Amino acid sequence: MIKNGKGTILFTGATASLRGSANFAGFAISKFGLRALGQSMARELGPQGIHVAHIVIDGGIHSPNQA
Repeated sequence: MIKNGKGTILFTGATASLRGSANFAGFAISKFGLRALGQSMARELGPQGIHVAHIVIDGGIHSPNQA
């Protein structure tokens, strides 16, 4: 992307990346860390033509491991 001078990187996160909640400290810090990484990359790579965005997508995800 840097070589081509263009591109897009998308990070997906949750509302926990914006505010903490009781009993969710571990989840919140991991989501905020991803958001902070995205913000840092946006500032670093933006001038080189690469768009970096953090998108909040909330909702349950059904997986086979859930009862």
